[in-house]
Amino acid sequence: MDNFKDYLQEQMDLKRPCTIKFKDVQGAVTITKGHIVKMEEVSDREIIETDAGLVIGMEQIISVNDRQQANYC
Repeated sequence: MDNFKDYLQEQMDLKRPCTIKFKDVQGAVTITKGHIVKMEEVSDREIIETDAGLVIGMEQIISVNDRQQANYC
């Protein structure tokens, strides 16, 4: 997952627009578009935050810009 986190960090640093596909709290697959503005660890949980204020846990993310996490099943 470190390569994926590096990729997300790069997208954030370069302020590139992202299409983020993730599972919401009900388990439904959701797609959002925006910029990643923050990556941090909160209460032992890694999260990203988008420019729209959406906070997504790393374990919820399926893909960013069609780049899939290695550990996603």
